[in-house]
Amino acid sequence: MKNALLAIPLLATGVLIAGCAASSTSTTATAGTGAGTSGASTSATSGVSAATTTASPGTGTSAAASGTPACTSADLQVSLGGGDGAGMSQNHTGLQLKNIGSSACALYGYPGVSWVAGADGHQVGPAAVRQPDSTGSAEKTVILAPGALASAPLDIVDAAVFSPSACKPVPVRGLRVYPPGEKAALFLSLPTQAGGYGECSGATPDAELSIGYLQAGVQPGGGGAG
Repeated sequence: MKNALLAIPLLATGVLIAGCAASSTSTTATAGTGAGTSGASTSATSGVSAATTTASPGTGTSAAASGTPACTSADLQVSLGGGDGAGMSQNHTGLQLKNIGSSACALYGYPGVSWVAGADGHQVGPAAVRQPDSTGSAEKTVILAPGALASAPLDIVDAAVFSPSACKPVPVRGLRVYPPGEKAALFLSLPTQAGGYGECSGATPDAELSIGYLQAGVQPGGGGAG
């Protein structure tokens, strides 16, 4: 089940070319390495490379309009952190993008996120739906100095709450993440634990993944049980 999946450590991860939880401690995926065993990196060809997907890149026009170059996938490192943490049937966390480049860059809008599985990195289930904003604020361009990060609220519903006949759960390798406006994706290793339930490959009445727009800093909340 998802709570078992979220409790295991993340592995090494990498940047993908092509269509592509949780504790208070951030878990990271660094650009330039492939998926491998904990503490070790392997070549990108052993990761989820050259895979097709129906997930769409996020918006990114206003980042370019800010006068600061838009962040590219090569500038960024993806991780999970912040948010309210795991509840009874879902996890409320933050999808974090950190500027690992040597100069400032800009982000605007929603990342694209989906589960992936198999050696070919095929997409599992629908891509994350966009969360409506309930705060009355609006999307803003986030300027990231080197070492700074932006985050978007990410909700992951436990696949076990859905009917197995509708959900059709399958084991997954992790999340494919498109920074806004990018066609090169980042991969965050988050595999189903051996014997775990997996993630939904079929249509479910409610979205299993939902993502908000990027904001400066870590998502508020202690990351504990909610």
